[in-house]
Amino acid sequence: MNNLSALQLSQELIKIPSYSGYNQEVLSLIDIYLSKLGFVCHHLDFEGDNSYKVNNLHCLYNPKNYQKTLYFAGHTDVVKEGNLTDWLHHPFLAVVENNKLYGRGASDMKCAIACFMVAVERFLQQNPEPNFGIGFLITNDEENDSINGTKKVLHWMQEKQLPITYCLVGEPTNPTKFGEVIKIGRRGSVSFNLKIIGKQGHVAYPDIALNPITIAFNLAKILKDHHLDNGTEFFDKSNLEFTSFISQNLGSNVIVNEVDLAFNVRFNNSHTGQQIVDLVNYVCSKTISPAKYILQHKISGEAFLSKPQFLAKITQQACLEITNIKTQFSTSGGTSDARFIKDYAQEVVEIGLVNETAHKINEFADVLEIEQLTKVYGNILQKVATAP
Repeated sequence: MNNLSALQLSQELIKIPSYSGYNQEVLSLIDIYLSKLGFVCHHLDFEGDNSYKVNNLHCLYNPKNYQKTLYFAGHTDVVKEGNLTDWLHHPFLAVVENNKLYGRGASDMKCAIACFMVAVERFLQQNPEPNFGIGFLITNDEENDSINGTKKVLHWMQEKQLPITYCLVGEPTNPTKFGEVIKIGRRGSVSFNLKIIGKQGHVAYPDIALNPITIAFNLAKILKDHHLDNGTEFFDKSNLEFTSFISQNLGSNVIVNEVDLAFNVRFNNSHTGQQIVDLVNYVCSKTISPAKYILQHKISGEAFLSKPQFLAKITQQACLEITNIKTQFSTSGGTSDARFIKDYAQEVVEIGLVNETAHKINEFADVLEIEQLTKVYGNILQKVATAP
């Protein structure tokens, strides 16, 4: 056995800078740990599709080839650390101070990976022959393109006839305190880049020019004011936000020729991504003429809801037993790899630490909550084992 606490293992993972793409060291650490427990591990490298090379890890403990499996899905890649001088401690030293573990990836989501690994080790010590399979699906590309990561591992698993019954995703799910929230779905996301091409001219002669900035303002107001929906039982209202507005600067007396806008729509399960795209296309076609425009879009994921069933209910019960908090079901936040997993698993639930410092300077995880999450994961494993 490995004889590491979840805190110690979290520190070992955080000490390895692992940005999106290829990082053999961090996945090898997980491989070595799980192999000692009897897991069969495969390193899966994927590249192409206009993205960079990514290494991924699939590990499975299932000596009797049960069809019922519980997978843990997570990512080892982290976002850039920003200005080092703004950190209380170097982001890759994994310093513990005042019961907080500081480091890039502490919240999002190396600690959650460590918690599940230790929970599985403790569980197998008491249940060396569980009546279900236990799997790990770990990618090093969730924070960036997400092209050669989880999505392709899932396809590989399908080809190998490796089923996922239930899947826990270790993304940070809680606003301020562990045990508050588990995610049972996510909003969809579609990003747009729009270039409006007018006609350059003198501001004193607007009748012989065509101002793309004026058109852009009108379009932005129409899109922002449009009422998409009222929300649903588990989802907030869909929302559009502008993220960039850039024009040429040719002088105070020149009407520019072009303007570029960027905006994103986070939508609930009242819509599909294509419906949002069709709506934006329609508004552009009715608003921008006689100017020309180029509209590009990328649908990062569709809205989905994994209705609370067995896994969600035992996860909620496990949180209550460990934290004495009645956990709420939610679909808030950004996208995650659960958007891919939901097409393969019977049920997907996201449960991790507090997301308040994710991607921020001085990212940290509470030491007590690391142990609580480990116990919750262990409790879930026990409940799956004793289910009829």
